[in-house]
Amino acid sequence: MDDFDLERAILELVGRSTYRPAKPRVIAQQLGVPKSRWPEVKKAVKRLVMRRELSYGSNHLVQAADPAKRQGNRVVGVFRRAEAGFGFVRPSAAATGETEVRDIYIPESRTGDAATGDRVAVRLVRQGGRPSPGPRGEILEVLERQTHRFVGTYFEYRGVGQVQIDGPLFTKPISVGDPGAHGVVANDKVVVEMIRFPSQANRGEGVIVEVLGPRGKPGVDTLSILREFNLREEFPEDAMENARQQAEAFDESVPPDRFDATGETIITIDPIDARDFDDAISLVRMEGGHWRLGVHIADVAHFVRPKSPLDREARDRATSVYLPDHVIPMLPELISNGLASLQPDKVRYTKSVYMEFTEEGIRVATEFYRSAIRSRKRLHYEQVDEFIQAPDRWRRKLGAEVCDLLGR
Repeated sequence: MDDFDLERAILELVGRSTYRPAKPRVIAQQLGVPKSRWPEVKKAVKRLVMRRELSYGSNHLVQAADPAKRQGNRVVGVFRRAEAGFGFVRPSAAATGETEVRDIYIPESRTGDAATGDRVAVRLVRQGGRPSPGPRGEILEVLERQTHRFVGTYFEYRGVGQVQIDGPLFTKPISVGDPGAHGVVANDKVVVEMIRFPSQANRGEGVIVEVLGPRGKPGVDTLSILREFNLREEFPEDAMENARQQAEAFDESVPPDRFDATGETIITIDPIDARDFDDAISLVRMEGGHWRLGVHIADVAHFVRPKSPLDREARDRATSVYLPDHVIPMLPELISNGLASLQPDKVRYTKSVYMEFTEEGIRVATEFYRSAIRSRKRLHYEQVDEFIQAPDRWRRKLGAEVCDLLGR
């Protein structure tokens, strides 16, 4: 038992509800430390007292430190494990009281059963031997699990079901007990609910709660991603009702508080396989030779009122997720593919910025507007490339105004 393990054993003993203040020699006896090493226990207690993790009471009896005094050595943060097994905890500035937050290095042997993304309590430790560039610590406890469910690949070893969790989260397989559960077979992708998280002393244990299908089968990889990141495809009913209300209230009129750009020649240009259409451009030649470029972005915020169900969903989802075979939108499709999509010949609300450039391309002026536009055409890059190669062939199809814009 090295100094680090000895200190941890002393802290665990003193932290028990059954502990009563005692002399260091009594602590040594209770820990089963050989008499020849009692002086080491006394020195370890002194170090812990100096770091305010323990304190001396009456008659020099060892007792737990005042929690307020111990706070300086206990830090709360989020754990990230490296593939090699060690990890780092990123504390918040509030937890450290410093403006510059430094990651705390956690050796593999001191990570406990923490998994990436968990909120943990860390004890900073004294560094012995070769100095390291940053603080070191050990994880005292997991305060909040990021998740208890993980996706992996099932296999069997000596008749025992095992799952290798995807990614570098866990380096060793997790035992899942009965190999016949859920009719799972080797190489199936499965969802595991963790019963006991793996640590240095325990390889971990879980139970299969869902079989996604054979690894590599079409659709299984997408389903694995949905389960791994807990991506919800369906929207709660209150969010859907909120979206329906917004749809009913929208009448494609131009409110007086919006700049009316519906008479301008505005187009969208996107990849041929684009799944949303939320930006558009306009370009005109000004008197004197300058250019006026307009960039128009869908004003999604118009439909998402603060603290509304749609606002809650947007905050929870953070972004739309694009998968190979479909999209999980941040907002219901009534909004994302309807009211906020810059569809041709539809009045749509936007945030617009108009930039004036010289003939040399130097920006000399900028204006911002809450606006309304009406896109003339939806184009993809290949069409624009073909137009540039042979503009006359496209004039009838696109119309003179759009061709003039593209030809500029």
